Amino acid sequence: MKKKFQIMALVILTIAFASCEKHDFFDENTITGAVGPEAYWEIESSAVKAGGEMGFTAQYYSSVSKIDHSEVWYSLDKTIAKTVNCSWLTHSYISSIKSEERVLQFIKQFPHLEEYRSDSLHAYTFAGTFPVSGTLAPVAWVRPTEFDSTKMATYFGENFMTEFKEAVKAKMTFSTYRDKYVSLGFMEDFKQYTDSSYDWNVSDDPEVAKFYHFPQDTLADGSVKVQQWVLDSMDYYWNQVTFEQLILASDGTYDVSYNRNYSIDAELRVYDVEGVYSKTTSKEIVIN
Repeated sequence: MKKKFQIMALVILTIAFASCEKHDFFDENTITGAVGPEAYWEIESSAVKAGGEMGFTAQYYSSVSKIDHSEVWYSLDKTIAKTVNCSWLTHSYISSIKSEERVLQFIKQFPHLEEYRSDSLHAYTFAGTFPVSGTLAPVAWVRPTEFDSTKMATYFGENFMTEFKEAVKAKMTFSTYRDKYVSLGFMEDFKQYTDSSYDWNVSDDPEVAKFYHFPQDTLADGSVKVQQWVLDSMDYYWNQVTFEQLILASDGTYDVSYNRNYSIDAELRVYDVEGVYSKTTSKEIVIN
């Protein structure tokens, strides 16, 4: 058993050494090779304005090698959130997608200077900034007071309005057709499209049991179907309904929103003269 344990330990050690690389990852990261400089940093804020500079302070040292320089790297993420609500009935479209727009890449280099040394900290420390592109400003189109079909097609797709309207149509009921078609002025009343029946399972009182519906035909199997002339008439007026009418809210705004936002995940890397580096923990920064 002891011999078997020794063989297993040797295999584990062999795998561990085979996986070693040149870079050193510290501070919640695993050391994977030659030990690089130890480093720590803090950023000024969790948000930065597009086109602006993010400030930071850094602290680093090395007890095994000579430090050469440091670099800021970051990746870029994009989040698009979209919402559309129908004011006629309960129907909504909600989407939120986060995607990586740019992989981790070099942004800015900083020299290592002896004047950065702090005797009290027994380390080097300096303050710096790194840039954020001005093209990454957020975009927001939220509950506009004027509808813009071009923006709608650009942000939601060419077919979205047609598909949304069809989805709403599938949920339309007798009462919704009646209320909306009359309020839109398509007709003075809805009498010609109205019939009534009684549901005695609801109540024995005729006034309570009575309900209204479209004129129907009873089929041979006992099922009922709305008469075709009624369906044709409903479709005729439906074709006159616009997408913007479906999303016009009671406050006069259109219940649509589109938000595109960017964020970066930034890290500081400190290199020694042999090219070995250590990186700090990543900082997520929202661009506004």
